[in-house]
Amino acid sequence: MDVVIIGAGNVGTHFAKALQMAGANIIQVFSRTMKSAVELASEVSSSFTTDIQNVTQNADLYLLCVNDSTISPIIKQLQIGEKLIVHTSGCVGIDVFEGYALNYGCVYPVQSFSKFKDLNYNEIPVFVEANNDENQQVLIDLMRLITPHVQILSSQQRKYLHLSAVLLNNFTNHLCTLSEMMMKENQLQFDLLKPLLKETFEKIVKYSPYEAQTGPAVRGDEFILQKHRELLENHRDILEIYNAISYSIKKTHTK
Repeated sequence: MDVVIIGAGNVGTHFAKALQMAGANIIQVFSRTMKSAVELASEVSSSFTTDIQNVTQNADLYLLCVNDSTISPIIKQLQIGEKLIVHTSGCVGIDVFEGYALNYGCVYPVQSFSKFKDLNYNEIPVFVEANNDENQQVLIDLMRLITPHVQILSSQQRKYLHLSAVLLNNFTNHLCTLSEMMMKENQLQFDLLKPLLKETFEKIVKYSPYEAQTGPAVRGDEFILQKHRELLENHRDILEIYNAISYSIKKTHTK
């Protein structure tokens, strides 16, 4: 299968490499910036372009790996006829293609992608959706070359899956960032918390997060909660987050 990768960021880079390893032929990479276009194209031995008007019309599949806000503008500029085009967004429905493409869909991998980190694709779930059964089967067969964990999911379900993934991944990482900042301000190494972080996630993987919840908020320990608030008096933004999450924990676990 001949594939064009549109977008050379984290997701585009990973998909291009994974599809090539699975036997697909990456024939072109499009990126708005020359540097990223050249870098990814050289890694997968393809041509490249930074002009959307120069995207080839000879591919079997066009994979949109771009920010949600740029999906629609790009679709409107592409001239691909009846070729299959899909996006990789968790939040955008496949109806975004209506009126601009005849064969379309979505492949959404639930994973955090960074160019600098390799991933074990055998453990990554990918969710597909298409505008007809034939296109859906094409996407299923293609994604199964990368991972055995392929499922069909509607646009509406995918939106809630994406929201849950953001809460789990992005919000958790931000809390770790705040913890790291707090540690550095007090001449402490963030490494001291890594065994706790490891145990926290191992427990979540093995048990229900609800059952695994610990800490002063779930215990209703107002003495400790107030002590923490006092420490955060000069960090009003973090204090707001601390209070909001503590309240949410207490409310969730009140029986």
